[in-house]
Amino acid sequence: MERKSDARVQLSTRVFDGVERLGWEYVHPVPRPHLDRDNPPVWHEPPMPTYRSGALSQGVGCIFGTLLFVGGLFAVQGISLIAAMAWVPAGIILFIRVAPYLEYKGKVSVAKQEREELRATHEAAFERWKTEVLAHDAAERRRVDTALRWFPVHLASRPRRVDVYGGTADGWAALLVTLGASLLANGKGLWLLDFSHQTVGRELAALADTRGVPVVRVELPSASAPPDLSWGLSPEELAEVLAEALSTLRPDGADVDLRATDASLLHSVLERLDGAVTFGRIASGLEVLLRVHEPDRAPEPLSARELDSLTTAIDVVGQSERIQNELRFVYDVMRLLARAQHNPLTLPAPDQWLAPGQLTILSTHDVTERRKDVIDRVVFFLILHQLRRGRVPADAGTLVIAGAEHLGRSALEAMARQARVAGVRLMLLMTHVREDIRPLLGGQDSATVLMRLGNAEEAKAAAEFIGHGHKFVINQLTRQVGESHSRGRSHSYGGGDSETGGWSTSWQNSVDSSTTDSETRGETVSRVYEFTVEPTQIQSLPPTGLILIETSPQSRRVVFGDCNPAITLLPHVADAPRLPE
Repeated sequence: MERKSDARVQLSTRVFDGVERLGWEYVHPVPRPHLDRDNPPVWHEPPMPTYRSGALSQGVGCIFGTLLFVGGLFAVQGISLIAAMAWVPAGIILFIRVAPYLEYKGKVSVAKQEREELRATHEAAFERWKTEVLAHDAAERRRVDTALRWFPVHLASRPRRVDVYGGTADGWAALLVTLGASLLANGKGLWLLDFSHQTVGRELAALADTRGVPVVRVELPSASAPPDLSWGLSPEELAEVLAEALSTLRPDGADVDLRATDASLLHSVLERLDGAVTFGRIASGLEVLLRVHEPDRAPEPLSARELDSLTTAIDVVGQSERIQNELRFVYDVMRLLARAQHNPLTLPAPDQWLAPGQLTILSTHDVTERRKDVIDRVVFFLILHQLRRGRVPADAGTLVIAGAEHLGRSALEAMARQARVAGVRLMLLMTHVREDIRPLLGGQDSATVLMRLGNAEEAKAAAEFIGHGHKFVINQLTRQVGESHSRGRSHSYGGGDSETGGWSTSWQNSVDSSTTDSETRGETVSRVYEFTVEPTQIQSLPPTGLILIETSPQSRRVVFGDCNPAITLLPHVADAPRLPE
């Protein structure tokens, strides 16, 4: 337990460093080869003096000439003058013939000496090249070993809205820790509306507690006291908010007048309630309008004055079939909410939602899925109305809504528009890329984050949004092999004689044959236009993997990253984003 606590303290210290990021991108350092790595000094054999024709016979003649000359000298001294006169000319003639060979031998000796000098220079240059390449490679290995590998993934375009599609509960929790910790460390407020039913803010809250950051936790449904439900709204405003929430329960294309009818019915009840506004008291007021209220039950949620006032409103509301149908619909929803098990908690005032440096987590939990869905919508539109009223300080922090896709596109667009006007950054976490919310992809002043999408159609839609890119691929390989043979034979005969009586005869037979092998290889490259990120890559992302897509006036960038906060504990993690290449 103590080791786990120490790890949490260490992690909280690293993630609460004030560097705003969605995660980290991994960049593998690549060693740079030496510029002359493939260009070593090459030895070129210097030319040597060539052997002239007859050089060998001249060398032999030199030896015999020397012997003859020496013999001539002996003959002069020991024999006779006639013999000496015969030896000396022969030796002189042979010595003259040997002179070119002696010159050639001198040139060979000089050439060999020059070759040795050139060889020594080449070997010194080769050793110098080898030493430089080895030193460069060693320096590159040291650089790679110590190079930064993980760089923060930041929002370069500074968007006011971030849409996250896909992912799991673990992935969302990791993303909230990575981003939320940096926001809180910078003194910004963070308010999480957790509609996911998966408590994705638990890890962030635990780390915030470790760092001493104020954390406010609220679980709905809570006690429906006036500050919890109405938040100081007038009956007309609260009626509009509830009617707007109820309208999203209907399918698209439903009668738009029904929303006005719902607001009118709710206003007829709310303006006649003197005490606290709760879902149970609203349902009792609607019972009176439906004429199904039982006044003798205990405890009675309505006072006698409220009952009298509501009774007089029956004729004002009307008894048409349309009105009665809407009354039943609104009553059923309010009654469903009234039967929820309340927790003895109160919501903070709207001006405390995004208090600087504070984490506020409002989550909804209920065993009845239909009731939870209605609670989500009511809370969502209550917050939207508070933004419209300007009760949230501008630039106070970030509002995160987890599990928001079931609220519908029109509701999310309204929240995004109002958050932008109010100066509040909005972050939407949505599990799926459903057909009705796909138009939100790439909205105005927004960035998109894609996490794992298991559904093939949703992954394809996400890949289409990322876009296509061209690349060159090999589409044809050719190999041709050939072999040719040729063979020939020739025969010649000749003869002749001369006036001096000589004659000659020659015969010649020749056979020629040749074989030629040839092989030709070729490849054809064509330009194709394919997905920048394949749908299968999006389907196979790790739980904490993400793809950031954001557009700036200069360009559109796609970045792969990982939001696992434990990455900050690894070595070679950078504090600043990677510079564009």
